[in-house]
Amino acid sequence: MNRQKALFIYTRLSTFVKGDLDILSESLAVTTLQVNNTSQSKQFVSLIRQLFFLLFNIHKYDFVYIWFADYHSFLPILFSKLAGKRSYLVIGGYDVCRIKKVKYGSFINPIRGYSARFSMSNTTLCLCVSNHIQRIVRFISKNANTEVVYNCVTFKDETPSEQPLSGILSVTIAASVQSIYVKGVDRIVKLAKTMNDVQFTLVGVDRGILESVCGSIPSNLTVIPRIEHEDLISYYKRNKVYCQMSRSESFALALAEAMYYNCIPVVANTGGMPEVTGGLGYIVDANDIECCAKTLYKALEKENSGQYRQVIEEKFSFNQRASSLKEIISPEKK
Repeated sequence: MNRQKALFIYTRLSTFVKGDLDILSESLAVTTLQVNNTSQSKQFVSLIRQLFFLLFNIHKYDFVYIWFADYHSFLPILFSKLAGKRSYLVIGGYDVCRIKKVKYGSFINPIRGYSARFSMSNTTLCLCVSNHIQRIVRFISKNANTEVVYNCVTFKDETPSEQPLSGILSVTIAASVQSIYVKGVDRIVKLAKTMNDVQFTLVGVDRGILESVCGSIPSNLTVIPRIEHEDLISYYKRNKVYCQMSRSESFALALAEAMYYNCIPVVANTGGMPEVTGGLGYIVDANDIECCAKTLYKALEKENSGQYRQVIEEKFSFNQRASSLKEIISPEKK
């Protein structure tokens, strides 16, 4: 029996995007097509190349699989519809967001917003990374077909955490003023200043940009620049509490990864993060720094257990996402 042929379209091969590529490549013949959106000029050239590729090649594929609704999803979904092909669109968060204060989200730009809305409305199925995202997609497009397929943790390291555990960890990719605001990194700095007797570690942040936004960094806050994904394991294993104070968050993969290593979660009541915690840990009002600090002290005193990893393994394992995706793209489920 011939394997299904899939066209896999993405802008950046992040951890979760690569995870889906690995899943599909196990049983399908997959062709990848990247759209470089690191600058307007590169994106324009990539979209022209995408146009010609689709004109001459769309007929070769059984379906198209796209990460994020944006400029790069418009043509693939249009061509798929015209050619009678299936298309699957993963909605990750930025593509349904609009934060005017820092010009964040696809819907800040009307043309970009139109591309995203068209994509959601005309794809075979929107694959939403959380129930939170699914609700937003259904609000944006009444015609969208949606299904929740959670992101997954890909780590396989089963070794125990290092002792003693005492610190507070936060992981995010923040290399701009915009991302520092959206990811609530400024709130982490305020918490570290308030809790000057506790060691904080912040991973994935540009220190220079952080200082330009927040001023001096307290001595109890260690700022680590972006590192390889696998290198995060050692940080998860030697910190007791994981703290994330994002102003917008679709799922929070780092939160799930931290819980996999039994970090106690203390997170803002934002987006998909309460879904990830599964009712464990603490949900806080991130605007109330004093209350957040009290909660973090409480978490540091709490006895740890294996219940956090159990929640992640039950709901957000690689095998579960793989099983869900394979069932969805099965030819029998057209």
